[in-house]
Order: sequence, then C-alpha cells, then structure tokens
Amino acid sequence: MKNKIITISFVFVIEFFFILGLVIKDESISKTERRKLESFPKLTINKIMDGSFMDDFEDYSLDQFPYRDTFRSIKASVNYYVLCKLDNNNIYLNEDGIFKVEYPTNTESIDNFINKINSIIDTLNEDNKVYSLIIPDKNYYVKDKLFLKIDYDLLYSKIEKLNTTSIDIRDIMDINDYYKTDTHWKQENLDKVVKRLSEKMDFPYTKLNYKHNTYSKFYGVYYGQAALNGNLDTITYLTNDIINECTVEYLENPNLNTVYNPSKLTGMDSYDVFLDGASSLITINNPNSKGNRELVVFRDSFGSSLIPLLIPYYSKITVIDIRYITSDYYLDKIEFTNQDVLFLYSTLLVNDSSSLKE
Repeated sequence: MKNKIITISFVFVIEFFFILGLVIKDESISKTERRKLESFPKLTINKIMDGSFMDDFEDYSLDQFPYRDTFRSIKASVNYYVLCKLDNNNIYLNEDGIFKVEYPTNTESIDNFINKINSIIDTLNEDNKVYSLIIPDKNYYVKDKLFLKIDYDLLYSKIEKLNTTSIDIRDIMDINDYYKTDTHWKQENLDKVVKRLSEKMDFPYTKLNYKHNTYSKFYGVYYGQAALNGNLDTITYLTNDIINECTVEYLENPNLNTVYNPSKLTGMDSYDVFLDGASSLITINNPNSKGNRELVVFRDSFGSSLIPLLIPYYSKITVIDIRYITSDYYLDKIEFTNQDVLFLYSTLLVNDSSSLKE
C-alpha cells in the first residue's frame, strides 16, 4: 500500500508540472540569470533521426520548468541556512553583499595580460603618454578571511612589468563603492578616481555637477547565481550638459549616438546602460572641450562607467575593447599621435585574460 501511495503521488506530481508547463507561457529571458532561455525546438525528421531534437528538448524543459527560480531559491536556501554551507557554487554572502570566490591566482594569465598590453604599447607613437590603472575587484576589500582570494600583492607586483605609468587606487576605494549584487563599481562613487587620474595624468580636475538618474531593479550578476530572493541594487548613471551634447559612434550599434543607452536598463544586464555594454570600438567627441587633448582607453566592462566621467577633460575619447576586436582592425582605424593612452582593467580580467585578442 505504501509503495502504491508513493507511486501515485509521484505520477501526480509529474502530471501536475507537465500541465503547468503547458499552461504557463514560456519566458524568453531570465533576468535573474541574465541569459536567454531555450525556446521549444523546431521539430524536423532530421532532428529526430540524429537525436538532436531530444537534446534540444531537454535543454528547453530545464529552462522552462515551472517555478524554476523558486526551486533554485529553495535549493540555495537549504545550502546556506539548513546545511550551513559557506558557499553555494562558489557564491557566498556576507553583510556587504554577494561575492564569488576568485581563486587561485593565475600567474600564467597575469603574464599573458602583461605581454599582450606591452605588445600594444610597442605599436604606439613615441609621443603617446601611456598609463595603466588596474582596478581591484570587490573581493580585495572583504575582511572575512574564511574564503580564499587572489594573491593581490603578487598580482600588483607583477603588473609593474607593464611599460606604463601605473596609477594605484586601492587606497581610495572601499567595499561600499561596489554594487552588492554585482561585480562592478558604482559610477556615482567614482569622482575620487577621476581626481586620482587627474593627478597622475596631469589634466585639470574640476568638481562637476551631475544629474543622478536611477533605476531601482538592478539584478547584478551575483544575484542570479546566488539564487536567493533579496534586495536588488539601484543603478545610477550621471549626466550633465557636457555628456548630453557629445556625439558618439559605436561600431556595433550605428543607430546609437549617446553616451548612455537607457533602453538597456530593462534588459538582461542593466549595467549595459553605460556605453551600450559590450562595444568593441567607440568614439566620443566633446564639442564643449576647451582644448584639443585626446584620450584612448583600452578597457574591460569596468571602464564603461568611468569613461563618461572623463569626457569633460578631453575633446575626443576613443574606447577599445580587445576582447571583441583585433589589433589589425583598430590599428587600421586609429592613428596614434600624441594622445593619452590609458589601459583600464580589473583584477578579474588580469587573472583570467584568455578573452583578450591579439
């Protein structure tokens, strides 16, 4: 009798969720996981014969399972609060937010980063003034010593081999300068970084006024990975007349001509509001500049939110992301003559530099 009850209950649960799957409308994206979800696969004779239909259907079933996020949250809650695990799939929590374990220190990657940046520097003009700023990821400021970290002292000592003037901001940043649910830093907290850059790069710093534009439903990258229901971040992007009156050209998005893209706020990654997210080559012209000084920035995603704050100090800024573009292409488009050149990368990328192209 007991086995019958278990069998009937099991069949009932399966049928219940099967019916739910038919009734509930499929979702196209997951904002918590920040990715596209699988749609129902196209049914063809060839796909049935080669078995690919069932593989695709399995992926679809997993992505569109009813209340998927709820079950992910239950699993994570059990790991954290019942089993008292310190982390869930290398995601851990503390009072300062959600973090990911970044370990071990990848010395091979750091050397690869140094070699690639120095090879770019070799292509520059002798009139270029070359600087580097390696941004500490937020794990650098975590006081909890329960989790292993990158050996930041080793990383920063090794990057001294870059043929640049190094700019260090570790002493002026703290954990509150980063989003609680995301890897990135907050633009509204970066004026002190601009000031430090002005001291090292010799441009005249001015305390500027900005309008704070906010969006309060920012699901950071760690929010979905933690799979817990919690407070969302508020993302703030800063504007003023100088920024608003710039003309901007994007290689991948020629229809966009502004520094920010507010339509990205409601997409998979709200942080893409800054410089349209993953853009390989951007040109920003500032018609209100009082001089002819130009800047070229080689950057990762952290640079997206800092670069707009540098616009008032330059007549033109060229932004290059060598994760998405090769040197053959940008060297054909850009003439390096007497610009400031800034290499702006996070420790996360330095420790995992395989995405950088030649």
